[in-house]
Amino acid sequence: MAPVAVLDIPSLIEDLSTHPVNSNPFFQAFKDRYLSPRQMRVFVKQYHYFCFHFIKVLEGLLYRTPVEELNMRVELTKTLYSELGSGCANQAHIRQLQTFARSIGLRPYDLQEVEPISEVMDYLDTLHKLFIDSDYLTALGAELAVETTAASEFTFFYPGLQKYEHFSQEDLEFFELHLIEEIQHGNWLVQAVQNTAKTSDDLELVSLGAIATADAWLAFWDGIYRCVFETIPPQRIR
Repeated sequence: MAPVAVLDIPSLIEDLSTHPVNSNPFFQAFKDRYLSPRQMRVFVKQYHYFCFHFIKVLEGLLYRTPVEELNMRVELTKTLYSELGSGCANQAHIRQLQTFARSIGLRPYDLQEVEPISEVMDYLDTLHKLFIDSDYLTALGAELAVETTAASEFTFFYPGLQKYEHFSQEDLEFFELHLIEEIQHGNWLVQAVQNTAKTSDDLELVSLGAIATADAWLAFWDGIYRCVFETIPPQRIR
């Protein structure tokens, strides 16, 4: 999706909420189809790799945010604190995802030895460039897109996993929690943009970071589809 002119924050949020990443083919397939044990493990290994490394990139964004941009730093800190279990290590989101990984037969070694596919690395590289190497307004837009578009995946993942009778409620805690958590994260980032982007030029930079991130997130999920189902996504077939 090419960057578009955004006149206000609600228009930017609307652009992000209607971006094709929110209903991409992998989400649809995950909800509607039964994945084989191998397919589920392939998905979780790649997804865990991303989630595990994303925290460090988010920490880098907080570090790179100017000291005087206190409102932005507060909202980023709230998001990071939530990701890390709000002060409880056992409730850190990555630990909850690892609990699910164990339920499908993945050992810590299996997660540590993952070779990420190119689309996963490309997305992490994009976030590193936008979060750490770009100006803070572009970085803010990138994190806004991360949190805004992340909410949609769990509306597919959680019901998709409920089809399988062998998962316990504890196994699915990561996915159930994020139905609410990602909405809250998105609200915090909207607040950060409202408090930080003071001019139309500021909002343009925020928008550029946001749309670039949503586009890269879509490429990420196209890669996951290819890796899990060993074919390219339906809309990519020519």
